[in-house]
Amino acid sequence: MLSVRDVTTAYRGLVAISGVSIEVAKGEIVCVAGANGAGKSTLLKSIAGAERPRGGSVTFDGVRIDGLAQHLITAHGIAFVPENRRLFPRLSVRDNLRLGSYLHRGAADREAPLRLVFELFPRLSERLAQRAETLSGGEQQMLAISRALMTRPRLLMLDEPSQGIMPKLVDEIFAAVKRIRDAGMTVLIVEQRMAECLDIADRAYILQTGRVLMQDTAAAIKVDPDVRKAYLGL
Repeated sequence: MLSVRDVTTAYRGLVAISGVSIEVAKGEIVCVAGANGAGKSTLLKSIAGAERPRGGSVTFDGVRIDGLAQHLITAHGIAFVPENRRLFPRLSVRDNLRLGSYLHRGAADREAPLRLVFELFPRLSERLAQRAETLSGGEQQMLAISRALMTRPRLLMLDEPSQGIMPKLVDEIFAAVKRIRDAGMTVLIVEQRMAECLDIADRAYILQTGRVLMQDTAAAIKVDPDVRKAYLGL
């Protein structure tokens, strides 16, 4: 479904990723892990159109998308939930969700994803009139993911969805990611909580200083002794 080939991207004048190649097949959960500054977020931004690669190519369902504006990439079927969530804080939960459905003109089309959203995150249905800024960190992350789902994506990209969230809600977020895949979507997730990410992923890539250090099935990476020592603290 997604093919990233030899992508190089600079961020604030410095090369953040260099010659990175990854593949994501339809129906997979693929985890991208690594230390701070490894280039994980830049990789997702390069795919989503938030950063423009200096070189290489990004192809989605056979169509080359690198260089396209971010809203056009969204229209192709890729939804991106950035690290800082980028909610509209003074708008209600309901209005944030509605903004996610702007691609769909018909009322029925706009409302269709709500059933999945409320199945994944029932507490959002109880807070529809509440302003986004009054939600907890975990609830804001649920809303950010839900707003992305309102675009009815085929590929959902998540950047550090567990960041700043209490442990109990972290478990809910990872369980929701599995259910999103079970609902027919493909997921590319960047995470520092590597153990939890590997538990739900099919395959994984480890980035180090802007390059792919390792790629394999999630199960194989999780038991690799070097990974266990360097990234899992085992």
